[in-house]
Amino acid sequence: MIDRALDNCSSTVTPSSDSLHPLQQVALNWIAFWQGRDVVFAVDVTASVRLDDQGRLRIEQIIRDAINRGDTVYIAPFADTIEVTNIREVTSEEDIDEVLTEIPLEPDPDRANTDIQNAELFTYQFLAQQNHCRLVENDGIREQAVVWLTDAPLETETGDEWIETPADSPFRDVDSSESQLRRDWLEALPREARSRRIPTGDDEFYDLTIVDIPPTLQEFCTPAPSGEEVCFINRYLFQQLWLPTTSVLVFFVTAITLLGFWYSWQKPWRLTIELEAEEKEDYPVKFLKSNQRLAIGDQDASATDYIECPGNEIRAYLERKRNQLYLIPTQEAPIFYKDKEVTTRTKITGKRLRFNCPENKKDFEFVVKID
Repeated sequence: MIDRALDNCSSTVTPSSDSLHPLQQVALNWIAFWQGRDVVFAVDVTASVRLDDQGRLRIEQIIRDAINRGDTVYIAPFADTIEVTNIREVTSEEDIDEVLTEIPLEPDPDRANTDIQNAELFTYQFLAQQNHCRLVENDGIREQAVVWLTDAPLETETGDEWIETPADSPFRDVDSSESQLRRDWLEALPREARSRRIPTGDDEFYDLTIVDIPPTLQEFCTPAPSGEEVCFINRYLFQQLWLPTTSVLVFFVTAITLLGFWYSWQKPWRLTIELEAEEKEDYPVKFLKSNQRLAIGDQDASATDYIECPGNEIRAYLERKRNQLYLIPTQEAPIFYKDKEVTTRTKITGKRLRFNCPENKKDFEFVVKID
């Protein structure tokens, strides 16, 4: 099943002279990251390209490695003319095997005279049209690639003739509309080419060339009232990216918030025990982490430290749970918080906590300062 955008598209794309801003290109790359690719296998089927067994094996391996699941493969044999003869969506290894059987690696005895410039115009315009239709229908654009199997030279200057170019080809005329359109597309589409020499059946060689085309669109801007312009791509980027961008922002804000909570839970509290009988510089200092507690009264094996109070009893525990602090009385001796006796587990708040540990009608008060 081919993209819905391509089925519904009747708009024809033309080369644009408006260049993309680097940020626009980054956004287009991000959109295409979630899509497959368009891969065209443009195969010269004239007799000048005859693969021996080694060459065929290498081609098949390159093809197998070049296709990924999610790609759309277009097979385009060419000689004096070119057309797409097979289209296949790759969803499994079986689809890749089918592509290998569909690519014509044997010459066609009825085809001759490679019109390579015609093949280039058709292929690059065809690929640009696919992404243009996705733009029109607000679908995700794709990264694209052309795998050229030919002995003809690629991307020659407009008007340069290849020995096999048919005599009636418009590409023999440098001023023909076809020659100018090919030149415009070569200028409009960013491309990166890589080649490898492949042996033919006559102990000769030709180049297998892969041309990668980053996800790109042709931008068209027209004047609008109040000195503004109406352009295609910014609107398309907004329609494509507002939801994922919002989702990513929400995710990062949530992650940062949760990380902040987690960090605050891990950070030890510094508790200064202020006693009336002690000088300020002699106040004891305790540290308390989450899920730890301090005993009030005397030492205890279940507590990390303790706060001294009169008597040998453990009157209560100060227990930290994440960023909450609780006073847990033991009922062995009274403990007062804010002049009120505490008899049950109680959540306490504030940065200065005042406690009383009465002993034989004498009051013993201390203040816990939390930093």
